[in-house]
Amino acid sequence: MVRNEADVIEAFVRHNLTVLDGLMVIDHGSSDGTSEILTRLRREGLPLQVVADPSPAFFQAERITVIARETLARERADFVFAIDADEFIKVESRERLDRTLSELPPEVHAVVHWQTYVPESFDSGASTISEAHLRWRLKSERHGSYKSVIGRSFVQQQNQHVISGNHLVDDPARPKPPPHIRLPQDVVALAHCPVRSRCQLESKVIIGYLAHLATEPTNDEQAFHWREIYEELRGGMHLSDQRLREIACNYGLPRNIWQPVAAIELVDDPVRLHFELRHKTETPVDTLSMLMRFTETLLRHPRG
Repeated sequence: MVRNEADVIEAFVRHNLTVLDGLMVIDHGSSDGTSEILTRLRREGLPLQVVADPSPAFFQAERITVIARETLARERADFVFAIDADEFIKVESRERLDRTLSELPPEVHAVVHWQTYVPESFDSGASTISEAHLRWRLKSERHGSYKSVIGRSFVQQQNQHVISGNHLVDDPARPKPPPHIRLPQDVVALAHCPVRSRCQLESKVIIGYLAHLATEPTNDEQAFHWREIYEELRGGMHLSDQRLREIACNYGLPRNIWQPVAAIELVDDPVRLHFELRHKTETPVDTLSMLMRFTETLLRHPRG
């Protein structure tokens, strides 16, 4: 489920299709060129399907649950990887991944390690992601989060659903979630690059948090990482390169346990992008313009 990811969407599609048999993308009201790039990629004949979701509210868990169940049934898929546009699957080989997944018990799901990548620089003039964004990652993760790999049993288990953030499959009819098996990092991991430039992060946080509020949440802590940065931006803070690096190194963590950048060790673990990017957008990220478009949609379609 993507919104306004023009700088990364082509690399996301091309890279992840080197591992997966196909991609199903929900285009959640993009207005920055993402939709046009997805259309061009489909015209190339890539195994890519796109579903338009123009609603303003961010009902990610509900949308992903439906799409995952439909895709498992229609495509006769063995597994669905629930990933976001800023995530890149890392594998030693597709064969080893297949073998590992085939050995899982039939009623379980899996989870992959979520590795945070910190770009070498935060150049807002860069229109597309590059290998410089995907070279350095945190040596140790403190968020304790994983991303879900949904098994075929999801088709029959109608009570099960994907939780917000795609971190787990839950079943409200049972006292505990269904079992999940952690896949070894040397078999598969997920490179996550959520902070790429100042303009990209500003638009992501501002529109993302407002879309979260449009769901009329009963628990605002679900989007605490967006809310805290949103409040800073609303208060007039300028996101300097130093601040962006601090956010990237502590992304997804409550502010009270952030560590200074100097105390956070990075390791050199590059994700190679073995393809040419053909569909670069020439439109610069304009947060105000995107916010205006989003607000118009919100006013015309309250609570998506």
